[in-house]
Amino acid sequence: EWVAGILRGDPGTTLITSRPVAETITQPVLASLSLAAVVLLGLVLVTLPVAVVTGARPRHPVSRFLTGISVAAAAIPEFVVAIALLAVLAVWTRWLPVLSVPGAGRTVWENPVCLVMPALSLWLVCSASLTRRVQALVATHAAAPYVREAELAGLTRRRVLSRHLLPSVAPGVLQLLAQTIPYLLGGAVVVETVTSFPGLGFALVRAVGDREVPVVMAAGALMMVVAVVAFTVADALSVRQERMVAVV
Repeated sequence: EWVAGILRGDPGTTLITSRPVAETITQPVLASLSLAAVVLLGLVLVTLPVAVVTGARPRHPVSRFLTGISVAAAAIPEFVVAIALLAVLAVWTRWLPVLSVPGAGRTVWENPVCLVMPALSLWLVCSASLTRRVQALVATHAAAPYVREAELAGLTRRRVLSRHLLPSVAPGVLQLLAQTIPYLLGGAVVVETVTSFPGLGFALVRAVGDREVPVVMAAGALMMVVAVVAFTVADALSVRQERMVAVV
């Protein structure tokens, strides 16, 4: 019955309040989607360019320094990162509120400052892991014969990067970025709980504590759908990029 309801778009009702589950998780899902969009924007505009450029020159001192920083940051648990940011930005400097809540009856975009703390925490956590893996991927391709031949032909470093290296690593980078999307929607339970951000992860923790099985099942199903969609889109974009490279 539950599967049939899910296929019809009806995840059932809650056990305690008898409210529709879809109505219960709508606002948390929208909040998490907003948070994920902000973090993804930071990853695409900041993390990926830095990782690609440093990965293309792995022996450069700056590349080695950033690699060490990313490895150290990846070893720090998520809750430590969130608590440290709360201590610095909320307690010591008082630049941000301690609780990342938009207020009663308000959405996160009506009070966007509540997005800053969880977005910054998630961006740092995701950047540490993504930077290390993208650097390794780019460094492997940078040592390939076709890249060295392009450099020996007299092409500039920028041209080699944009015309030869980037098209080759794009499919792999898309897959790594796709792996981040399911985590941003539901796997960020720790960060959302520490910052009290009213997203899907925080709602999932409360549902587990309240034994709201329908809410837990609906949240899990939604996370699985998002993961499938993310990898499907990444695969489609990767195939398209490979065809373009083959044509060129």
